[in-house]
Amino acid sequence: MNIAASAPGKLVLLGEYAVLEGAPAVAMAVDRRAVAKLTAQPGPRCEVFAPDVLKARTPFSIGSNGLPDWQAAGADAARLSLVDEVLRGLADEGLAPAAGSGFHLALDTSAFFDTQNAERPKLGLGSSAALTVALAMAFVARAGQADDAASHASWLPRLLALHRKFQGGQGSGVDVATSLIGGVIAYQLNDGGTTPSARPLTWPAGLHQRFIWSGRSASTPKFLSILRAWRLDHEAEYRTRMDALSSIASAAVEALAAADAAGFLSCASSYANDLRALGLASGVSIYSEEHVAIAAIAASHEGVVYKPCGAGGGDVGVLFATDPERLTAAVAQLAAAGFASVPLAVDVTGLRIAITESVEA
Repeated sequence: MNIAASAPGKLVLLGEYAVLEGAPAVAMAVDRRAVAKLTAQPGPRCEVFAPDVLKARTPFSIGSNGLPDWQAAGADAARLSLVDEVLRGLADEGLAPAAGSGFHLALDTSAFFDTQNAERPKLGLGSSAALTVALAMAFVARAGQADDAASHASWLPRLLALHRKFQGGQGSGVDVATSLIGGVIAYQLNDGGTTPSARPLTWPAGLHQRFIWSGRSASTPKFLSILRAWRLDHEAEYRTRMDALSSIASAAVEALAAADAAGFLSCASSYANDLRALGLASGVSIYSEEHVAIAAIAASHEGVVYKPCGAGGGDVGVLFATDPERLTAAVAQLAAAGFASVPLAVDVTGLRIAITESVEA
């Protein structure tokens, strides 16, 4: 079989940071996809082609234990860490490719970069999570379990475990869930952070959003590390701030469930303010210089709310409004100030898998 699997990127619209403490987060799958293509080839040779991270095709083979034997070194070996973690995790599941079975693996995450910039910075749309979902489920389909791949409840915790290994044990998993399920979801970690759950949400017709590129990439692991260090000496303040954010996030999910656009907009404004205060208190640059400038312009348009998406510090931010004309005016002023909008739309399908039969030469 030849298999093509793809999964969308994500943006956390509300609930970042607090989601790590069990609060719900609202996330949206966006129409930028990571693609993993598996093409059968004769013999035991395997190779991976990932032009966004590798300069050339990298050969490897699958051993009798189901684990990859890489024929790469140095920087290329490091860049293959996600692929390595996924293959090793699938081996633990008994879903590793058979030893001696050759295939060509092509990975494409080009949609997650700012191609207008010569340096091609990442937009912060969750490329590693989307690729984890696409890559893992391509191999699951190759193992003859394509029907099982459609079970979100079964695969969400397993995919989250794979991605966390790649991230060094960090991450809430909201990006993995959104890439797997698609659409707009409410995501939460239950049972002390061990059990992820997600449910679909319907976006209110009267609530509009636009996405703004800050102009630079940010490092979520770095920010989480700074926050953990600050928490050690400020546990009481940390708890107070997280409780406040959690309360707002819960109200925001309830507002969306009730199709209450104005209620959600109020929650987004409150969350943005408390998120900014958390950054100032902890030393985490959630509101970078760019986010501060964007927020100031947005605030000059009545009824328009701006906040960073996810960890902040760069990447993409979101504008919310119930008045589309005011939102359009804010976007135009931001463009004049050098902050471009990013054309993103909700992707409702989540994981996609296409299977075709190999044709013998």
